[in-house]
Amino acid sequence: MQINRKTRNISKYLKHLQPSELYVLGLAVHPGVEGRLAALGFDSPLVPGQRLLAPARRGPASRRNAEGYDIIHRDQPMETSYRQVVWRWTQFAGRQTEEMEKLVDVPYQRYPRTHVPPYSFELEVKVRGDGQVYVVAGPFSNDEASVVVATNTANMMREALGGFEVLDKDPTNWVSAPVRRLYWQLLPPGKNPWQSAVPALEQMVERAPAGNQGVLRARMSAVGEKKPDFVAIGVGGFEGYCVFGFVEQGLCVLECPQVNNATYVLPMESWETVSQMSKAEILDARAHKARIVHTRAWFDALDAVLDAGRKAA
Repeated sequence: MQINRKTRNISKYLKHLQPSELYVLGLAVHPGVEGRLAALGFDSPLVPGQRLLAPARRGPASRRNAEGYDIIHRDQPMETSYRQVVWRWTQFAGRQTEEMEKLVDVPYQRYPRTHVPPYSFELEVKVRGDGQVYVVAGPFSNDEASVVVATNTANMMREALGGFEVLDKDPTNWVSAPVRRLYWQLLPPGKNPWQSAVPALEQMVERAPAGNQGVLRARMSAVGEKKPDFVAIGVGGFEGYCVFGFVEQGLCVLECPQVNNATYVLPMESWETVSQMSKAEILDARAHKARIVHTRAWFDALDAVLDAGRKAA
């Protein structure tokens, strides 16, 4: 039975299952669903085994699945935090004036918060033994511990695809296919990879909140000035992320769209492997060589990491 509405608790749809029995959430693919999958970033026609994390912009459940969420502790005293902004001013240069700008860290008070990591459940194209194509997520266990994440996944599928079904997990019912994650689009290299990538990166920046765009442009320009050998942009749940590859240094710079998060530096030799890891796996495996927090010191820290990589090469 297909459910096309938001659910508060997935348990009411699991009464036919035994305790701890495994199940997956899915949806049979028909033309309408296939169009939605293509909009998410899946290949058309669909290829069994392809996986993708739904973009956070699809709704609150998709955002929790792709980015996680914060628990705000309003019962605790406020703390000082910092927000990066672009500060612009006009200064005299002889008889002329010129517009200047720089990134600054602006302090503000907020309640302490604990970040809950993303659930990172992917959508996967699978084929049932009778030939019917499905998009599925899971598996989940029919127990109390799985209720929250399974409920969120059901609502994520409703946001992204219009609905969901509770399906049998039995592997004999599904045709085996190699897994391939669709997380990165390698931009055309050309003679100058950075210049070739600028239009696509600018579109990505323009999708960010207006107050964040200047900060994102400044950071991306700083990486671009280092003349990367290739640039890739994120797809699906990695939407807004971008990777800059530096062959000589043996490093890849993974830039995050959140202005108060961090930049990750990955070893070049593991880039292909890391690019096929799920978001949860990347966060859990600590597959990075360096983590550069988004503060005023970010630019100097980036220079230091890439210079060290060049000397090591």
